[in-house]
Amino acid sequence: MISQSRVLLALDLGSATTSGAVLGHVGGRWRLIAHVAAPCHVDVDATLFRLLTRVKLTDPKMLAELGAGEAADIRALVATWPRLVARTSPRRLVAVLAGSRRQRRRLETSALRAGWLVVGGSAEEDDHLALSRLALTSEVGVVLLGADRDPGGDERRQLPDLAALVAAVTRSRPELSVVLAGGAAVYEPALAAFGESIPASVRAVGQPVCGQVLLAPDAEAGNPPGASLQEILEGLRTLPNDSRLGVARSIASLAQILDRPIEVLEIGLQGGLWSRSEPVGLGHPAVVSSHACPADASFAPDNPSEEVIDGVLAWSTTAQDRHRVMDRLNDLRRLPWGEADGDGAVFRLAAAKAAIGRLVESSPAMLASSVPECLIAAGGIFAALPPSIVALAMADLLRRPGVCHLAIDHARLLGPIGAVEEEQERRRLLADLAEDILLPLGGLILPAGIKVGRSAGRLRLKGATAASEIELHPGTIEVVDLPPGRAARADLDFRDAVKLAGRGRHFSVDVRGGLCGLLVDLRDIPMRISDRPESRRLALEAWQRGMWPEVDE
Repeated sequence: MISQSRVLLALDLGSATTSGAVLGHVGGRWRLIAHVAAPCHVDVDATLFRLLTRVKLTDPKMLAELGAGEAADIRALVATWPRLVARTSPRRLVAVLAGSRRQRRRLETSALRAGWLVVGGSAEEDDHLALSRLALTSEVGVVLLGADRDPGGDERRQLPDLAALVAAVTRSRPELSVVLAGGAAVYEPALAAFGESIPASVRAVGQPVCGQVLLAPDAEAGNPPGASLQEILEGLRTLPNDSRLGVARSIASLAQILDRPIEVLEIGLQGGLWSRSEPVGLGHPAVVSSHACPADASFAPDNPSEEVIDGVLAWSTTAQDRHRVMDRLNDLRRLPWGEADGDGAVFRLAAAKAAIGRLVESSPAMLASSVPECLIAAGGIFAALPPSIVALAMADLLRRPGVCHLAIDHARLLGPIGAVEEEQERRRLLADLAEDILLPLGGLILPAGIKVGRSAGRLRLKGATAASEIELHPGTIEVVDLPPGRAARADLDFRDAVKLAGRGRHFSVDVRGGLCGLLVDLRDIPMRISDRPESRRLALEAWQRGMWPEVDE
């Protein structure tokens, strides 16, 4: 479709926001022509009509070059131009059953990373009545029964009873789908009578399944462990062209195109996504990817728990009681587009950072990896925040030593482009659009091992508009002017040995600029910040004031 088109309408249909964009093939390459965002309840065609009307008023020649003709009928263009559509899948509930506590936790981890809401139990911890109640819960759409590939000991003894329990549940709820993972697959004949049994590995991702039995690998299969089961559970949960899986596919293609490790953090109303892709092998012929998309990484979860409220309070720069925070989170969920400026914007930032914190905690293996060369922020929650504040949020939460470039998917195009099924077509599209999609926020230098003192060392920047030299002060964030599109060489001389690109006192690294310049984060790893609420708020407010001065006006 792409190779035969001169224009595409890209749509990301989120739970809070509809994002639309016009992509055109002009000057021998694909370009982002225009984009718009609107609340999700606004009619999609009406949003596209307004967007194309603005293009026509601004540059009618551009619209004609895209094949619209001199007297373009905007409504006809909206109806006939090809579309790339990604959409957020609704959250669903899975009941996890296992013979042991250890196995339950492994299965729950895969299900949580696949974006499911999870209720779980094990024969080791719960009686059969409690387990049957879990599976019979009306909100549960899938039951996951799993075991090791070769179960032994108590787990093997418990499996026949658990399989019989699940079979009994399917009699009461024939619409329920069942996934048998690992060694539990041997009990498929006992369940197959209640639904067509198919290997999950041959089922198309996004194909709806109801009242069927699926066979899946155990919770340790794949790289990283659990990835194989996670992929199958994602396919069972998501709609066709799910936006978060589309973002992960686009990141994998970008990593191959740009030949560098890339990560993306996406925060939305129904959950979040943390995806990493890295070229590997001689000549980098392949890409290794992993991702997690937990539902509890929503910036405004349903019925926020005490832990969620604690997280928001920990990143808030204003004094609020717990009941007020809960009310504001509930309001934000009901009206995601409401109160987006002033104090509302400050609260949104605290909610977004708390969500990123939950997302990071869900993937300790990814946090242990090296800092990527490019880190991308995505999701509607960041749209109302200044670029410098988005950069600060990423620096606050992903505390890994190294040097990286920060960017934002400002037009929400990674999801729709990920809906392109043909990998080569997707890469051609991303190769042209990479600079249009990724709005540069700036560079980030984050050393580890900074010791308290009057000075941590000095930085000299070469290759910018003017040579810069600054003193580095421990516990601060230094901002160096480096505009978008500019590359420079940063020479750093530290007083003591630190960890950056290896361990040492002297480093010379390449950096790129952005809307907030170059950030040199000297708050060490882990970030030193008081546990006392008032001291913590003052420290956070001081760091944010330097990036967000208009909040004091």
